[in-house]
Amino acid sequence: MKEETSTDPVSTEAVRRSLDGCLRAPAFRRSQKLAAFLSYIVDEELAGRGEAIKAYTIATQALGRADSFDPSNDPSVRVEAGRLRRVLDEVYADEGRFWPVRIQVPVGAYRPSFDIQEFRPRDFTAEEPGPDDPRAADIGPGDVAASPRAGARPAGTPAGPGSGPGTTAGLAARNVVAQVLALFDTRGQAVLALLLTVIALLLAVEVALQIYVLAHA
Repeated sequence: MKEETSTDPVSTEAVRRSLDGCLRAPAFRRSQKLAAFLSYIVDEELAGRGEAIKAYTIATQALGRADSFDPSNDPSVRVEAGRLRRVLDEVYADEGRFWPVRIQVPVGAYRPSFDIQEFRPRDFTAEEPGPDDPRAADIGPGDVAASPRAGARPAGTPAGPGSGPGTTAGLAARNVVAQVLALFDTRGQAVLALLLTVIALLLAVEVALQIYVLAHA
């Protein structure tokens, strides 16, 4: 998977959607401090008060510290900011890669930055070995034509008990299942992948039954 960022203008709605996604992530649900920290700095930035985001305001308005909080003697905000950066990286390495905006807190600052994510799905196209690829050295001009097709039965060999229309349909079903599962490699789409898998299996069974009926008619 690849996710890239863009410097195009970011809409408030897109930032809100990504913020909501972060707050629903398990890491933020386990830590009220980090959730409050992130919500505060994002809200302030979107409200145009980003320049006022300081260690003192975060401590007193987001983390519940007293007005006597002294950031020069208390590093708690810096510590929480470091935790926040690590958790954001973890979230965006997982489910966050599908969200419209990546929220980051640059090192050495508390103001968040918002970048549009350009998600690109994985390319499942098989790569052919190039002339400099070591794999190509063992492939001769006639190797492809001379190599038997996988699963092919030599001429004159009787069909075994595992061959026939039913086996062919089963192989086709397994191929469909494998392709479906490969396309849906994220947890958020697991249910859809399961449904498509069940449909593929049902279709394969129906085809096998029809072939069996025709063969014994």
